[in-house]
Amino acid sequence: MLSVSPTLKLIISRTLPLTVGLFAIMLVQLVDSIFIGLLGLDELAVHGMTLPYQTVFVGLQVGIGVAATSIIARLLGQRQREKAALVATVSVTFGLVLIALVCLLFWLCRDVAFSLFIAEGTTPEQANLLGDLFNHYWPVWLLSAFSIAMLYLATCIYRSYGDSKTTGTMFVIASVINLILDPLLMFVLDMGLAGAALATTLGYSSTALYMYLKARGKHWFSPLGFSRSTCHALTELVNTALVTTANQILPAVSAFIVMLLIAKNGPDTLAFWSLLTRFESFVIVFTLALTMSVPPLVGRYLGEGRWDKITDLLMVTAKFIVLFHLATATMLVLASPAVIPLLSQQANIQSWFGIALLVLPFSYGPLGLCMVAVSAFNALGMPKQALLVTFARLFLLFVPAIWLGGLSGNVTHIVIAAAIANVLAGVVASVSIWQAAIKHNRNRQPHNRIPQTGEVVVS
Repeated sequence: MLSVSPTLKLIISRTLPLTVGLFAIMLVQLVDSIFIGLLGLDELAVHGMTLPYQTVFVGLQVGIGVAATSIIARLLGQRQREKAALVATVSVTFGLVLIALVCLLFWLCRDVAFSLFIAEGTTPEQANLLGDLFNHYWPVWLLSAFSIAMLYLATCIYRSYGDSKTTGTMFVIASVINLILDPLLMFVLDMGLAGAALATTLGYSSTALYMYLKARGKHWFSPLGFSRSTCHALTELVNTALVTTANQILPAVSAFIVMLLIAKNGPDTLAFWSLLTRFESFVIVFTLALTMSVPPLVGRYLGEGRWDKITDLLMVTAKFIVLFHLATATMLVLASPAVIPLLSQQANIQSWFGIALLVLPFSYGPLGLCMVAVSAFNALGMPKQALLVTFARLFLLFVPAIWLGGLSGNVTHIVIAAAIANVLAGVVASVSIWQAAIKHNRNRQPHNRIPQTGEVVVS
């Protein structure tokens, strides 16, 4: 039985600690969007405009972080602690400088960044109002994006040294600080949108500074100078990060295109989609944690040549994802009369959420299968297959579905199209990973290729 399976117990024990930190972040992001929604539809629409740019920052910091983690972990395994400390210093410095330069570029291009998401039918008065809100929000939001990168890169160093407890704790503390400051800055001090971004900045930057100071005390960093070893460390980091960051391009480009398509339907639809995106991240948080906990298990079994274990692991994970999301979707449908008013006070957005909660959650199971399949392909040293599955999900299914659904100008059609795309993506990914498992089971060899550093694709 699934409920008593030792494999399931192992999966849950590895996933729950990661879920706590991710849950805290997603919860605060959702509450953040709800608070912004209380300010008005225009504010929520402006907040939604930042989501595509956020994917750019996420792609850069995850790409650099994954590269840094893999290099540092390998050096520690070789007992080269001094070189590991140098790579940690170079990684954080390079990452923060790069993020800062991107922030500066986005600020200089603020007019273009705003105009991309203004629908043709928007009146000049509303466009001016949105523009004023955007110009006040944009610089503070960029500062918050930099602070998030600060904390993420710090957590990468800690995870490299095997300290995931501090990482989870700091994520929770940053989220709590953010949650406390949000209403104070937004409503009590009447800072509005800028208050939401400032709350994020203070929460994430304070915890990041603590982590850097603590890491320095542990001698996880070294003095940075212009030496041959520094250049070598930077070269190795950049070469690895180019691969990992390139694998982040697909989700970033997809999110940008989808937001452009959604924006054509007006500010109300943009506001709804912004809130729906946050809500979706919150609902699939356990699946996101699975994409982080399952690959190490797959990699370990791969090194042992235990394809029977890999097959069992993937089968149990697939069953668990489907059953978990079926249960979650059913609960959301039953609880929707109570949940929807908490998400928004706007009548049209509540109406759209009534359809979304009835349809979309039932597609998160197949979507979860796709996400875990991509992470499993990476762990198996099959990055091309992972890239193909990700490309198919985003550009052959999801983006065309949003385009087709949006042709009618009906939000309900967009939601239904997105759900169908998620289901088809799950089918494609499941067939792909299962074919790979069957192939390797038939031709099992004692020494399978171990995935190389930097071979990572994020769904």
